[in-house]
Amino acid sequence: MERFYQKLKEKLDSRRREARLINPPSETTKADMIDFSSNDTLSLSSSRLLTEGFMHQINTHPDFIVGSRSARSLDGTQDYLIGIENYLAAFHRSETAMFFNSGFDANVAIRSSLPLPGDFVLHDQYVHASIHDGMRKCRAETVMFRHSDVGDLRRCLGKIKEENKSIAKRENHVFVALESFYSMDGDLLPIEEVVRASREVMPGGNYLLCFDEAHSNGLVGPNGSGLVCHYGLEDEFPIRLATCGEGLGFTGAAVLCRDVVKQTLINYVREVIFTTALTSLTVCAVRVGYEILASKEGERRRHALQQNIHTFYHLLTTSKTWSLARRKNVIYMPMEETWERQPFLSPIVGLITTDCEKVGVLADRLADHRYFTNVVHSPLVPKGMDRIRLMIHANNTKEQIRDVVRLIVEWVDGEIGG
Repeated sequence: MERFYQKLKEKLDSRRREARLINPPSETTKADMIDFSSNDTLSLSSSRLLTEGFMHQINTHPDFIVGSRSARSLDGTQDYLIGIENYLAAFHRSETAMFFNSGFDANVAIRSSLPLPGDFVLHDQYVHASIHDGMRKCRAETVMFRHSDVGDLRRCLGKIKEENKSIAKRENHVFVALESFYSMDGDLLPIEEVVRASREVMPGGNYLLCFDEAHSNGLVGPNGSGLVCHYGLEDEFPIRLATCGEGLGFTGAAVLCRDVVKQTLINYVREVIFTTALTSLTVCAVRVGYEILASKEGERRRHALQQNIHTFYHLLTTSKTWSLARRKNVIYMPMEETWERQPFLSPIVGLITTDCEKVGVLADRLADHRYFTNVVHSPLVPKGMDRIRLMIHANNTKEQIRDVVRLIVEWVDGEIGG
């Protein structure tokens, strides 16, 4: 038995020596820090808007059942949960919706239950880990295309159709796994180009564009309903995922789909059949969050967030020090050359140092001035692409953003001088 624990310790010690050990900070550690790290990008949670709305929901629904009696496949589906799903379906202009404990669970459920033998799952190079976990469980063959490369998407779709008669004859289907904003680089999918390429290569229509809106839900589109709704492409994306752990500052996720897909998930997903159903208390904060999104306050926060992101990029990229650092290959941001051309900007900013060991040094410098950020190491990102994952929020002030940029520029200036 002791040998087993020793092996675990050796694995952790190895990560510690490589400065890759994940050691989540306590609330006490973050108490006096300014948030440039969390996914609460609209600041709904930190502002206590969610808390206040939650208490109102509790007071207006005295018949809430605190616990969950059973799995959803049995008698664990409560009326309040059904009401939330109907509300989310209408909000996102979908036939129906099914709520899951998390976006991770939902992504695994989609890939493990819907693709059938003979089908294919074609996925972007940088899709989320949950999609990869779902693909490991699925019965279809998986194929990767280069990140956001529409030309490579076309090539892969064409090759799948050419080499598989069941696809060419429209007997089987290709599931295309995509995201809106990608979670580490913060870049935006060229959604209209993807739709056009898929139609042209697969005119028979035997493909399904599956879209994870984790980092766009709440931030873009009518009332924050997402990228697909912004472009009016609901019919082009039969399976969408609206998660609540980012813009809404809560947890959980809704699969937006047709009713036949929802019934399939209820009947075939092990994480649904063998898991206790969500309670009314769990999802009532989701209702609160969506009501805020659809309000004037929600629109104000979306506007403030976009302004803050623009301010950050403008201040940093127009700095002479930053331009020199790029020429000397000291540090870079994946979005620095394209941010001005984007219709929307993601609050995710990657600060990638070419010397991976110096990522932590920059993060420590920011922390010394009470700015909390996240350092992300391999294997969470590809080897050699360690970074600070800086998150911008609606409630960050212009003074805070200017100060963060100043600290980054000063650090970079020292690196160039050194």
